Formats: sequence, C-alpha cells, structure tokens
Amino acid sequence: MVSYFDSQHPAHRDKLIFRPAETSQLAQQIKEKKFTTLYAAPGFGKSILVNKALKQLKEEGHSTTVITMDLFNITSGDALARLYVDAFKKYVDDYNKDALLPIRMDFDNVSLSIAVNLPNLLSSVTDLNFVVWFKEFQNILEMEGGEKILKMMEKEMAGHKDVAYIVTGEQLNKMKEIFEKKKYFYRINCNIPLGPLPKSDCITYLRNGFLLSGKDLEMETAEAIYKTAGGYPKVINRLAAMCDSQAPGYINKRILKGAVESYYNDNESAYRFTVGNLTANQINFLKAVCDGAQKFSSAEVLKKYRLNSSANVFRLKEALSKKEIITFDADDRASMIDPMFEHWLKERYFK
Repeated sequence: MVSYFDSQHPAHRDKLIFRPAETSQLAQQIKEKKFTTLYAAPGFGKSILVNKALKQLKEEGHSTTVITMDLFNITSGDALARLYVDAFKKYVDDYNKDALLPIRMDFDNVSLSIAVNLPNLLSSVTDLNFVVWFKEFQNILEMEGGEKILKMMEKEMAGHKDVAYIVTGEQLNKMKEIFEKKKYFYRINCNIPLGPLPKSDCITYLRNGFLLSGKDLEMETAEAIYKTAGGYPKVINRLAAMCDSQAPGYINKRILKGAVESYYNDNESAYRFTVGNLTANQINFLKAVCDGAQKFSSAEVLKKYRLNSSANVFRLKEALSKKEIITFDADDRASMIDPMFEHWLKERYFK
C-alpha cells in the first residue's frame, strides 16, 4: 500500500505546501506583469507554488499562456537563444498567418538580444498573456560571458511591460549571488521569500495524513518530525512516509528514530561523497557550524576549530557556499542548506 506521504501521491504532497499568502502574492504579480524570483533549496515547493498560483488565476478567469524555459542543460548564449526560438516560433508563425505587418525574422540566425525580446514583441501584437517561467536560472552565471548575458537580459526585460516573468533556481547560493550579491534585475525584481513551512500547518498535515492510514501520531512526535526536518517540505514528507512504513498503528519517537536512521542509510553514500571531497579545514568549519558557532573569525573559534586565520575563514565560507553546502543570511549567519546532512554530521560523522 502506497503511503499518503509517498512521492507517488503529488496531490497529497501539494497539501503540505500551503503558503496561501505567497500563492496570492505570486498570482497578483503575474497579473501585474512583474518579474518575480523564487529561490530556495531543492524540495522547498517552488514549482508547487507556481502551479498553485497559475491554477488560482485560471479559476479567477485570468487566462495565461505559460512558456517554461528550463535552463538545466543550456550552457551557452547561443543555446539560450535557440531555446527562446523553439519556445516562441509557433506563436510568431500563428500571428504571421493573418497579419498585415508580419514579423520578419530569420529564426536560424537570431541573436540572443533579439530572442530575449520575443515574448514582449508577441504580447504587444497579440492578446496573449505570456508568463515566462525560467527554471534553473542560475545556470546563466556559469555560461561563457554569463555576466554580460545577465546585464543584457536585465536591460531588455526592464522594458517588458506586457510579460510576466517567474524565475526559479535550485542552487540557492548561486541565485543569491545573482540577485542579492551582484544585484542583477534589482530595479524590477519582486522576490517572494520561501522560508520553512509554518509549524502548525505541518503538524495538521501530518496528523491528518496518519489518520487516513488509520494511525495515531503523537503530538510530541509530530513536533519532532517538524523540528528534525527544519520545516523543509521534502524532508517532512520523506520522514513521514518512512514512519508510516515502519508502524502498524502508533507513531511515536521510537518510530521516528528508526525513520531517521533509514533516511541516513538511504543517503549515506551521497553524504560520504560530499565529505570525501572536502578539505580538513572545510570539515572543521562544518563542525563549527554544527556546534552553533557564528563568530568564525574570533580568536576562540579560530583556535577551537583550527581554522588558522580570518583570511582562511573567508576562503572556507566561499568554498562551502559554492558547493551549496552552507548558506548565509543577510546578517552573515551560517546554516546548512540540507538539514538532514547536518543531522548526519552530528549523529554519525562527528559522533
């Protein structure tokens, strides 16, 4: 029997990602043709949120034409231009069938600067409400001339008043580098922050889900699942599914402990690989983060964790951020991106 919390039940999983305020905010920004960014760690519910907002607009009678631009395997400006052409050529051809002034364009030789303007050009001559959804947007930063591409896109898109843009990315720190550190699209970016899910909503979801399976979940255990997962949707669901598979009728902390051990075992190879590619100093830095240290350049922390110097701390922060292992908030406080990797380090690696 498939668990209520299993990934094979996406409709059930969607109930976990409530975020009603964020959904309404995104729907409104789409209506207003805004440039919206959503970035968080993988499994934080970005795609679910976008789809909920689009569904809400449809139910309200607001028609949209959604164009998904997945940059997962796009490695150059030319490939990005081709992606635009492949996405919009159909709409240009449809328009040209009856147009008095057709759009003349050599689609085999379209520059990226021209391609970037295709959505707005089409919106200006048709009644289509284009919503362009970029996935894995951070990949542009890795392209040859990536920063020039971002500057050009920023300049062109700033004048696009008839298109809504949604920008998502799975690599949190690279997205932060684009939009927070280097501040591309600063004047037009309407970011919607995605933090941990609300505790009360998650506990309600968990208790209702186990009740449907004929099982009772202790309130204390529900809170422990939420705390262990750090409010991280994917982890909450996975731990719940593991608890569900291990217990015939009553979910308590003993069952949760077994689920956590199973989670570690399932991810042991990946976690070992991650640690195996770190230097001794980088591992020392992670130990400091796990212990709750924040003043990494203080004499006490430098000595205790053998971090050598403030200059070395800077290099460690940069290296671990690029590896998408840790992230820093606006006040430069460090945290692990994957809460279960942090638990694994504490419970198995540093034990």
